[in-house]
Amino acid sequence: MEKTVVRNNYVEELVNLIRSDLDKEELLEQISNYHENDIADALEKLSEDERKKLYPILGAKRISEIFSYLEENTRQYFDELSVESAAKVISLMDSDDAVDVLEHLEDSKRKEIVKKLDGDAVADVRMILSFDDSEIGSCMTTNFVCISNNLTIRQAMSELVKQAGENDNITTIYVMDENKKFFGAIDLKDLIIAREYAKLDDLISHSYPFVYGHEKIEDCIDSIVEYAEDSIPVLSADRVIIGVITSEDIVEMVDDEM
Repeated sequence: MEKTVVRNNYVEELVNLIRSDLDKEELLEQISNYHENDIADALEKLSEDERKKLYPILGAKRISEIFSYLEENTRQYFDELSVESAAKVISLMDSDDAVDVLEHLEDSKRKEIVKKLDGDAVADVRMILSFDDSEIGSCMTTNFVCISNNLTIRQAMSELVKQAGENDNITTIYVMDENKKFFGAIDLKDLIIAREYAKLDDLISHSYPFVYGHEKIEDCIDSIVEYAEDSIPVLSADRVIIGVITSEDIVEMVDDEM
């Protein structure tokens, strides 16, 4: 007899939780057990007043993670936040998600928010916005880990842990040479299992694929898909890594091209 898989209605559970009489700390603890995608779906079931009460409880970091799953009505939810709160949320988002959000906001609010973004966030956002929509650089994210090629295995692991605090796209680790130019890539698994006395250079794939930021999407999308990598580095004209194209970005680009 075939077993039937029963899936809980997490969205309904979340809505009931949010509308319950739980105090703020208990509510936050309960919500933390749910995936951000389900919380994003639950937001659609709430009234504007209910969402506005929920935002301060969630905090900017959690909101940034939840909002990245919003497929529609992005502008509506950001309009419910103050400019200061919206800037905090966007500063904590991946740069490509931040750009997507900003492009859907009214010009006046977008300009106000950009002024209040933190230093790193505003630099990343402005760089991505500098590319034309038809160029591959407009689709990249700055969420990646990059290390120097002159490190030991121990030093490379230490640098990975340090950067992973802010960048969670760590499946592939990119390597630069002494001139900060793209040098190759390392598979995370290879670094983890490497012996401490091994040479880092032995782990580096020197022929790893890459694209230039100003390349047209239609010109390089086929070759990117063929490589089937989790992410591919995007280089400036002088071969400095400025971002990466993730597998998720690739799926979106293929959909757009089709």
